Amino acid sequence: MGKPKIRPPSTVDSLSFPVFGLTWHGTPATPKNDGVSFTAYCGGGGSAKTGVGNKIVCDLVAQQAAPSFNNDDNNNGGGSEELFERSNHTARRTVEISTGEALCFGIHAFRPYDDTLQMIRLVACVGDEILLYGIPIHLVDGNIGEKEGAAILLAKANVGSGYGANVATYTAMFHVQQNQLQHLIAVGCENGHLVVFRIHQSEAGSNAASASSSLSLVELTKITECKGHTKAICAIQFHPRGHEVLSSAKDGTARIFSVATGHELGTMKCEVHDPNGPPPAAIDPSKSTIKTKDPRMMKRAPQILVRGCAYGDLEGKTIYTIASGKRGAAYLTKWKSTTLSLKGGGGGDGGQQQQQLNIRQEYRVQCSPVPISATSLSSDCTIFALGSVEGSILLYNLETKSVLKEFKEVHDLPVTCLASRPIPNALMLPGELEGGVNFDAVSASADNRMGRWTLQRKSRIKPVRAASSSYSRKKGPVEQFVWNMLRIPLLLLLALVMVAIRDLTIVCREEFGMPAVLLDVGAAGHCLYREVLWAEDTRPGIKFVPV
Repeated sequence: MGKPKIRPPSTVDSLSFPVFGLTWHGTPATPKNDGVSFTAYCGGGGSAKTGVGNKIVCDLVAQQAAPSFNNDDNNNGGGSEELFERSNHTARRTVEISTGEALCFGIHAFRPYDDTLQMIRLVACVGDEILLYGIPIHLVDGNIGEKEGAAILLAKANVGSGYGANVATYTAMFHVQQNQLQHLIAVGCENGHLVVFRIHQSEAGSNAASASSSLSLVELTKITECKGHTKAICAIQFHPRGHEVLSSAKDGTARIFSVATGHELGTMKCEVHDPNGPPPAAIDPSKSTIKTKDPRMMKRAPQILVRGCAYGDLEGKTIYTIASGKRGAAYLTKWKSTTLSLKGGGGGDGGQQQQQLNIRQEYRVQCSPVPISATSLSSDCTIFALGSVEGSILLYNLETKSVLKEFKEVHDLPVTCLASRPIPNALMLPGELEGGVNFDAVSASADNRMGRWTLQRKSRIKPVRAASSSYSRKKGPVEQFVWNMLRIPLLLLLALVMVAIRDLTIVCREEFGMPAVLLDVGAAGHCLYREVLWAEDTRPGIKFVPV
């Protein structure tokens, strides 16, 4: 069975290496801020001293800020038109970052609200370290770095020996006591720990002597470490207000931790059986060892992998999780979180109040007949993009609890990473106006392919017919003159033919009947010629039969 055909406007591109991490950041152009569409993916061939092309590839599309027209612009004549042309100009470029012998498994792109460097920040999870890069948005004179437009290493930090950084996310939280905006990064690790770092300006960065060092711009300071998961973390997300962090792991649970203290505030134990059917039978591991000592023959409870978790509203009271086993269907669960009590924190917290949560399951529905390997929730919390182990992409509507569109087996291997649209579909990212397509999700896999998927049936821009086509060839002056001269006579001839056909059906109806034509063809011809088209000489009046 051949590969399914990818129908436009969705596209699939071939890459030079397998991809394990993907991120998509975007903002539309406004009168104050430039529009940016930033996509980055990471991967490679593995760890080897000879080098196997482990790297991060960043695709950046930048658009200048849209002009705000006022009276001064109108008085300048053509100034408004010039600003409009500049605002529609988009610049595209690709930046590559080598990760050496180590593989990068997780990346996350963001741009702070108080951005003074005019850079897209990129957090990369490489081994036990996280690397914070800055990619300049525009190529202008005076950029920091040896190569103009290249990625700049701003800071790096170690999450812990043997931790293994998997995924990362970012948020900005206003600290009331310090009366300032804090920038936080959370990192989910392979050993189940979750580490939170704070980004802040380094003291050495203000010295002119250290301005040439890229590592002296900012620093990453570890503020807390959250423990609770027993297996590798698959997905993490900050609370909309930034004071909590949500994580899901391969231990079958999703947990909420306090950013300030690292204490666990709530646990969601996910299930992967039909909610309308009977629960699965409990397995006693002690009895399974009686008949056999072979671990492959022992009956064990199925491992539940919670591949995705996300907040579903701006208040953080709605939580979604995607869980599945190694085989069988995948289930989406909606949870509701409410405040249970407030207690005083520990000594390391300085007496800060700790919030306890009461989390209840609202519903659980099947979202895929096969296990899910990658997930991503859209910015407006309406569409959950799901990637299956069979290489299919599903766009799941949370309101209707149904699949809006499925791109079946578009990848040869399980989908390793997904990124949903970073802004609502009603807004356009830089570069989408030219193509007429708003993509809803981007996916990648170890099959060296990256796809862009949309709910649109076709592009909003109508295709232009090629100029070499004979149908679009423009007539010359001689052809146009001949056509104008013959157009009226041809119309008159067509009118006479229609009148003759009308008279033929009235005058020669009997002669042109089927039996009469077969018996006497001459009589039919004589009636057509003498009665309809041309009168006899002995007939009074004109020779043409009057109309």
